Amino acid sequence: MNAPSRSTIWLRSQDQLQRALPEFLESRRWFGGKTRAISSVELADVIPIPHPAIAVAVLIARVNYSDGPSDLYTVPLLDEPGPLRNPASVDQGRIRVRDVEGVEHEFSDALLNASVLETLLGAIREARRFPGRNGELAGVPTRSLDTLQNAAAGNLQPSPMKVEQSNTSILYGKAFVLKFFRRLEMGVNPDFEVGRFLSERAGFHNIPAVAGGFEYRDAGPEPATMAILQGFVANQGDAWKHTLKAVSDYYDRVAATDRKPEIIGVQSLGGYAAEAALLGQRTAEMHAALASDSADPSFAPEPFSPAEQRSVSESMISLTHETFGLLRRRSSDLPPHSREVAEAALASEAALKERFRSLAGHRLAGPRIRIHGDLHLGQILFTGDDFIFIDFEGEPARTLAERREKHSPLRDPAGMVRSFHYAAYAALFARLEAVGPQSNEWRSLVPFANAWYSVAAAEYLRAYFDAAALARFLPADRGESDFWLRFWLLGKAVYELKYELNHRLDWIAIPLEGIASLLEREAAW
Repeated sequence: MNAPSRSTIWLRSQDQLQRALPEFLESRRWFGGKTRAISSVELADVIPIPHPAIAVAVLIARVNYSDGPSDLYTVPLLDEPGPLRNPASVDQGRIRVRDVEGVEHEFSDALLNASVLETLLGAIREARRFPGRNGELAGVPTRSLDTLQNAAAGNLQPSPMKVEQSNTSILYGKAFVLKFFRRLEMGVNPDFEVGRFLSERAGFHNIPAVAGGFEYRDAGPEPATMAILQGFVANQGDAWKHTLKAVSDYYDRVAATDRKPEIIGVQSLGGYAAEAALLGQRTAEMHAALASDSADPSFAPEPFSPAEQRSVSESMISLTHETFGLLRRRSSDLPPHSREVAEAALASEAALKERFRSLAGHRLAGPRIRIHGDLHLGQILFTGDDFIFIDFEGEPARTLAERREKHSPLRDPAGMVRSFHYAAYAALFARLEAVGPQSNEWRSLVPFANAWYSVAAAEYLRAYFDAAALARFLPADRGESDFWLRFWLLGKAVYELKYELNHRLDWIAIPLEGIASLLEREAAW
């Protein structure tokens, strides 16, 4: 097949592709609309990628649902000519169609083809631009690209990373990771924006360096980030897995002694106490870097206005109302051991709303800055002696505009403290599976879970505030910082409660107990 005929494949197959894409999308792990009914899929754009041997294109598919707004998804496909066993069907990630001229085609994910992946890396390096019907795909290199490539010494063999997530990640040797965003949102993705700022302008080294990416440009005011190319960071896994191992070892130690939970201190955590402190220090250093450029409107610290405080307050009250309504409706579905604490949480709804309402009445002088926005142990890599922050996209349930907003920096530490709580109980749940739900050992370890969580959180926060004191991104009044920390701890726990109600009832006790203990101990924070 010659090049001109390859370039027309997408036009000749458009109608058939649009009919086949709903089934294809619903079969993909990265598709986020599985709980919604697709009414139709239309191709908003088709961007051919020149290749000497195969037909390749990046499809931008607009997914329309029976209710609610539509989504845009990027679907890179390649054509695999050959006889069809079942035309217009999806099988193991392939789309089989017969085009308007009767020619049979078998399309598959182009990001699984090594030759295509090499082409994409070259396109970023060379800043190539590929025109589509309604826009273009542009490679965007950064200053870090050449440095990272030279360090790779030519080893850039591409291979898809076997991680289940909403994006597709490609490893190029030990030099680069290409993160391809499947759901496309018009505007600059904060992962690209913040990562580039930290690595190129702020000199913060505890993130993967941003080497480049792909932008989709149409007639809109801002390009959409389609992919980000980052430097590969050698690591021992994420901090979540590392922490679970540390908590499990801690449980082994306390189960083998007659130690009492009320005397658990820093020494009881072993080496993890120092690691929690290092993580707190690195979080503060990240915030200091994010607040370091007062001349850039996208990153300059700004004061909170009364209107912004009211907006945050109202959004948290609305979230609480929605979440507790869901908790009432699902109360009969909860595990038996969680029902009592659920009733206590429901009784605290008015107190929670009053806490969130109080934000609108405070006069807060501290700045709001760009933050990570979804910080927890799973968003951090552990190298063996240090921590690397990743995934600056923000909370996936929020819009792109919301994820680019500035916030109180205390929102990130609150997320980390809640993550310590989750780690303490996740390791306990794993032990429960091993010894059985009636085990007296498991019951006796619950107070030790709370003790570990308290000590780890205290070490993290101590180091965070110590390091933050050297910069000016926190309020001058420590009382205001404490107010924000309490506010976001409760807000994060409510957010977690909604998530667990929708996805994981077996873990519902964690945010429920978190809310109860936070309200009980609020005066002590």
